[in-house]
Amino acid sequence: MAEKTRMTIEELQKRLGDLKEYAERSRAELEGMIKKRPVESAGVVFIAGIVVGILIGSSVARRS
Repeated sequence: MAEKTRMTIEELQKRLGDLKEYAERSRAELEGMIKKRPVESAGVVFIAGIVVGILIGSSVARRS
């Protein structure tokens, strides 16, 4: 049982390391895209904010 648990912990640590690597690569790619096209990036964030606001507003309105 202890060995099985240890193997599971080791697997989780490896997967966590892989996930951390993936997140770092994704962050670097995203930063590069934002630096290349800042106006388009701001537009996407603005539209996403509007969509989230509409979704939250409709959710609150239904509860009232």
